Amino acid sequence: MIVADAQGGRREASPYDRRGGKGPSPRNVKGPFGAAGSRWLVLILALCCTLALAGCGGTRGGGKAAPTDEGAFSGPRGSIADLRKLPQDLLVYARENNPDRPLMSAAEQARQNARFDSLFFGPWEAVRSSVPASEAFAIFGGQHKRGKARGWAENLQPWTQENWDRLMANAAREAYPSRFDKAITVRPTVLREAPTDKPRFGNPSEAGEGYPFDMFFYSSLPVGMPLLVVHASADGAWVFVETGLVSGWVPTADTAVTDASFRSQYRNGRYAVVVRDDVPLLDGAGRYVTTGNLGTMLPVSSSSGSALTLMAPVRDPQGRAVTVPVRVSSLDAVRKPLPLTAKAVAEIGNRMMGQPYGWGGFLFNRDCSLAMRDLFIPFGVWLPRNSAAQAKAWRYVGFVKSSPAGKENLIKDEGVPFATLLWLRGHITLYVGTYKGQPVMFHNMWGIRTDEGGREGRHVIGRAVVTSLQPGAELPNVRSENLILSRLRGMSVLRYD
Repeated sequence: MIVADAQGGRREASPYDRRGGKGPSPRNVKGPFGAAGSRWLVLILALCCTLALAGCGGTRGGGKAAPTDEGAFSGPRGSIADLRKLPQDLLVYARENNPDRPLMSAAEQARQNARFDSLFFGPWEAVRSSVPASEAFAIFGGQHKRGKARGWAENLQPWTQENWDRLMANAAREAYPSRFDKAITVRPTVLREAPTDKPRFGNPSEAGEGYPFDMFFYSSLPVGMPLLVVHASADGAWVFVETGLVSGWVPTADTAVTDASFRSQYRNGRYAVVVRDDVPLLDGAGRYVTTGNLGTMLPVSSSSGSALTLMAPVRDPQGRAVTVPVRVSSLDAVRKPLPLTAKAVAEIGNRMMGQPYGWGGFLFNRDCSLAMRDLFIPFGVWLPRNSAAQAKAWRYVGFVKSSPAGKENLIKDEGVPFATLLWLRGHITLYVGTYKGQPVMFHNMWGIRTDEGGREGRHVIGRAVVTSLQPGAELPNVRSENLILSRLRGMSVLRYD
């Protein structure tokens, strides 16, 4: 996912997985995490790139906003030829690719699932903070410097120095790190670059800037995410946390501190993953506890018939974590790991189809990389949070010297449908096979860069869709060099030796 900074340059703003990818990370963080003493990586600084397509967007429940067959289309603004011609049903493509064949051996999937659990619970194995103050407070500049790239506020006016200084003071850098608590999220929440709900936009007068690209937004976090709390804001409303994926600020009220007994009970080795969005998790009396979204992982307490009883963490009056049993239908959650097949990936992917694009998890929607990560969680396959790191998570095949036709041939020859990620700077997609001989992909995308009489514009798609490798090629104001196929840099194939 990419967004423009306050000076008009672009950055890839999400911090990344600390140790999950095979590729290089912009920043190594000191401090061993995990029982094996493995080092984690934090990426809070951005990668510069040019916005052509921002990755990842009908209804949150997975409504088919795009048409499913060829013909006239009278849908929303942002339609393109691909959405009229290509079935927006991933099962169509799965059926053409031996849908029930395992895409990974059972033994390898078991190894990957164990790795997933180790990374997921990594913060609870920490012996110290791994994020130095220079990284935790990078947005504010040096120790005694005022931040310069403040950006634009919610009123579409630049952040004032007064408000920026107030925000910086509340971050309480001088006291960092002020805490060391093993904690957990007790509801879906947000992870931000600064302790505030206020946004920080790029210049809203420029294409691809402003709403919805809040540059303070790092990611959304599900309920049940293990945390290491290392700092608190001056007002106590926010805590700075480290997770297995990203680091940043979350609302204090969305977290609870765990003790050794809780962690032992919670980390029981039996986990289920919610496979639909907006699933209300209810206790035995039918009272609402929290919400599970696709990709939420919780421990299994018991199972009976078609239902699972899961442990949902809640915050007690003292801010400590306790669990509440919640019942979930087998239609809404599956035991992890679910056998990895094209059909299974397609069925879960279909539940994202048409969903709105959500930069960094904005409004608890998904961008391109969050869609890919959540898609593979039920299978016990760990993906980093950022598209560039995801591209190097599996077996990477570079396209640097390939022509557009050469890229297509490589994808068809070496790509595995439903187990191959296609990457360009700032965007990632899932290769799902071919349609009438042409490669197609599933992705949550923001839009296509256009030329508006010499001024850069956007043809907004803003949702999760199936497209060719050249979505928008038919538009008169789109140049070929700005199409995805021209900009593809490589693919990552889910194969393990």
